[in-house]
This record gives sequence, C-alpha cells and structure tokens, in this order.
Amino acid sequence: MEKVPITRTGYRRLLRELAHLRGVVRPQVMEDLQEARSYGVKVDNQSYLVARERHVVLMRRIQELEHKLHQCEVFVGRKFALRQVGFGTIAEIRNVETGETFRYELVGPFESNVSVGKLSVQSPVGQSLMGRFEGDEVTVYTPAGIRIYRVISISF
Repeated sequence: MEKVPITRTGYRRLLRELAHLRGVVRPQVMEDLQEARSYGVKVDNQSYLVARERHVVLMRRIQELEHKLHQCEVFVGRKFALRQVGFGTIAEIRNVETGETFRYELVGPFESNVSVGKLSVQSPVGQSLMGRFEGDEVTVYTPAGIRIYRVISISF
C-alpha cells in the first residue's frame, strides 16, 4: 500500500474528526435508529428509513477516515534548509500571463484545500512546483489549459 504524506496538523485533524464521529455522532445516530425501529421495520416507516440511511453514511465516513489514517505517513520536517519548494513549504507564485499572485502551502492530498491556501503535492501545479527554486518559471498543464507561473518566494 502506498503511503500518503500528511502534516502533523492534518493528521491530528483527521483523528479529531474520527473521534468525534465515533464518540458523539454514532451514539446519537444509533439512538435515533433504535427509536425509529421501535415503530416497526416497514417500508412506510420513513423515520426508520432515514435513520438507517444516516447510519450507513456515517459508517462509510468512519471507514473512509480509518483507511486514510492507515495510509498516512506523517511528515515531520525537512532534513536540510534549502530554499527549494517541497512538502510543507509555503510557495508564493505569480501567473506570468495575468499577474495574479497565489500563496500555497504544499501538503498531502488528504488535507489539500485550495480555497484556504493548501495545495496538494499530487495536483498538476503541486507536482510542477516540487524541487523548484525562487525565480524559476514553471509550465503547468492543467485541465483548463497551459499556465506559466514564476516562483516569487519560498518560506517554511
């Protein structure tokens, strides 16, 4: 099984979500299911059908989180301090054509969220940025077309 890199913060977030689902949400869903079951397991018992569906969705999410946590390899830090884009670094890049500037922290796929500035190292832009230095230009082949970015700064 291929290990997926993740930061400590991302790993802890997944653990907290799993603990919340197991300790708070699952008992509540089970209680709702028991109450709905007391009215009978029939096709016309909508409360039972809804409670059962909530239980199935919840259990699927718990299994998904357990699988993700099993795949994770926590990335602790860099062994040497090069001014090079890598996992856990924050890269500021500028679109050469439009002049737009973006600031991304490069993280694993389980914690990526571009809207808050967390870019997956497995995304097209993330893959192209890996190993680059300040001032380098990067050509990225995205589903929306070819983009050219310049690495403005790199921080940790």
